[in-house]
Amino acid sequence: MVRPKRIELAPQVEIGRRPREIQLLINIAEPDPEYQPGLLTDEASLLDAVGTAPDDIQRRLDAYFGVPLGISLRTPIWQYVDAIKRHFPGWPDDWPPAASA
Repeated sequence: MVRPKRIELAPQVEIGRRPREIQLLINIAEPDPEYQPGLLTDEASLLDAVGTAPDDIQRRLDAYFGVPLGISLRTPIWQYVDAIKRHFPGWPDDWPPAASA
């Protein structure tokens, strides 16, 4: 008897620690909820999560943040969130950042 193969998903621990921030990035990358993912793992990047063209994702992120972040779209989403928070420590609660006087 052949046993069916078990499918094991990658962990979702890091995704679970940043759900709001990750959803915000996905909303920026793909605004239409119909084309947003239902399930993400810690290994998923923005390119894995949405079918939007990479140039469009990058353009939307650059417009939202006002600067090119210089973070690869192949970076796992939870690491992308952490990199953004290094650039903008108050994000997303204190957004947009206050202008310097």
